[in-house]
Amino acid sequence: MSKIKKVYKARGVMEGAGVPVNRVFGNAQVPDFDPFLMLDYFEFDPGVKPAGFPWHPHKGIETITYMLKGSVEHEDSLGHKGIIGPTDLQWMTAAKGILHQEMPASSPDGGQGFQFWLNMPAAEKLGQPKYQDFKGEELKHIYKGSTEVRLISGKFEGEVGPINQSKLGVTMMHVLMKENEVVSIKREKDKNGFIFVFTGDGYIEKERIESKTAYTLNEGAIVIKSDKNSPLEFIYAQGKPIREPVAWYGPIVMNTKEELNEAFDALENGTFIKE
Repeated sequence: MSKIKKVYKARGVMEGAGVPVNRVFGNAQVPDFDPFLMLDYFEFDPGVKPAGFPWHPHKGIETITYMLKGSVEHEDSLGHKGIIGPTDLQWMTAAKGILHQEMPASSPDGGQGFQFWLNMPAAEKLGQPKYQDFKGEELKHIYKGSTEVRLISGKFEGEVGPINQSKLGVTMMHVLMKENEVVSIKREKDKNGFIFVFTGDGYIEKERIESKTAYTLNEGAIVIKSDKNSPLEFIYAQGKPIREPVAWYGPIVMNTKEELNEAFDALENGTFIKE
């Protein structure tokens, strides 16, 4: 039996004030990736300053921004501001509502990174917004031969990542493999799991995998091998499906159309982030 359930090629879309991103999955794929809602992968050329993502709202979700090259300046309605630099990660819980902006800076090394959207159970969507910020060195770095695993959340080889998302059983890691290397991961029972390959080519068992492509996985141990002629980098993520109704428009994800209407009415009348 194949370890691959379905294949999703990233497609180019424009977001924010005109930022080209690779949309790996989104609204139409919720059942296959639940509790993950969306994954965007972006690359910027050296010296380019993208238009960015000016002030916008979020509600009912968590956003995970992970940079590999370049940096993003962020600011929000709670008074937080800072810079997400190379290999840094920010895990923002929007919950009942937050306004923020993310503006990439130009860099001689160019820009490269990801933004994930993670759904929240209905019982938590109206909680308090919060942040968890980590420098690259604060992620858990695990080495198996010349393969490096940067563990963000969950467990791998007895190690535990800095983000605790045990309620949804979320595991998230960035795996960096040199040529002709092998690593084994596990897609646990009763979870949805996928890998997103963004550098190089390789194999899941004996099936070819390609760059800028996501693969949802069947449960069990899964052997991944890099090509004999090129390195391989991928994100692996899994989590427990929430299996609740999803009402989604733009940056707000709730459970019913009525809740969406309430959120957008609050934006119009200026009460979105007021107690």
